[in-house]
Amino acid sequence: MIQRVQSVYIFLLILINLIIVVSIDSNPNMSLPESYFGFFRPYINDYFFSEIVSVLLFVIIFLFKKPNIQINLLRVLTLSLIFGVLNLFDERPIEKSITDPALIYFLVSFFLISLSIRSIKKDLKIISSSNRLR
Repeated sequence: MIQRVQSVYIFLLILINLIIVVSIDSNPNMSLPESYFGFFRPYINDYFFSEIVSVLLFVIIFLFKKPNIQINLLRVLTLSLIFGVLNLFDERPIEKSITDPALIYFLVSFFLISLSIRSIKKDLKIISSSNRLR
């Protein structure tokens, strides 16, 4: 389970989300609303987005015996991140959205999710090829 490369990618995503939980203020009135996730910030603070994503990713790691479920959960997570990117660019100028540090979070998350899906599919190919040889 841990020796699989997709588990490492997913664990990095968990660490990134936990860093976000710790680093973002719990009081949005004291910080700038134009940075640090901008309009996506209420979803992170009010709906516990990072905490739920971290728990979901932790569950995904332990579903290593069911790779199809892992891929489907990672795709659902990708859809929620796409919603976050759309909220990031909504109702404010593009230059502010591009310079927002939240964009780095979304890009790194998309990159790590795509790498983990690719490696899970690679494992599925290896399993299916070994089944053909039997």
